[in-house]
Amino acid sequence: MSLRVGKRTASLAGGALVLVILAVTALWWFNRTDDAPYAVSADGPRVTLVYDGERPDEDIDTFLTVLVQRLAAGDVKGVDALADGYPDGSGATQESSEFLRPLAASAAAGKVTAKVAGAEDARPLSQRLKAPGGGTSQADLTLADGKHLRVQLAREHGVWWGYALAPAG
Repeated sequence: MSLRVGKRTASLAGGALVLVILAVTALWWFNRTDDAPYAVSADGPRVTLVYDGERPDEDIDTFLTVLVQRLAAGDVKGVDALADGYPDGSGATQESSEFLRPLAASAAAGKVTAKVAGAEDARPLSQRLKAPGGGTSQADLTLADGKHLRVQLAREHGVWWGYALAPAG
C-alpha cells in the first residue's frame, strides 16, 4: 500500500510541477516585451541627447535618440513613422510634417536637452490585462538653438511610440 501512496504522491507532485511551469510560461508570454522596430542608426547623424533631471529608462532614451537622429537627418517621414504604434496617433503625424521640416537644422546643430515626465499607466485594469506593457509619458526637447519640441509618448506591448506636437516656443 505504501508503494501506491508513493506513486500517487509522485504523480500529484509531477502534475503540480507541470501546472507551475505552464503558469510561469503564460505569465512570461503575456508580459513579454517585443523588440522595438526601430534602432539608433550607425549611419545617421551623430546626436547628443542630455537629460534635464532624471534619465529615463533605456527604451525611452532609445526612442528619443532615434527621433532626434531622424529629425537631424531631415527624415520627417521617419519621425512620423515613430507614431505608427501610438494609439490614435496616425492623424497627428500628418500634421507634424509641416512644423518638423524647419527644425531639422536645429536638431543637427548640437546638443539636445530633454526633460522626460515619469511614465504612468492610467488605463483601467481590464485594458492593462488585455494589452500589458502600456503607459504614457511626454518629453520636452530643447534644441541647440533654443527651439522647443514636445513629444507625446505611449508604450504599447512594451514598445515606446510617440509623435511630436507643435513647438512650444
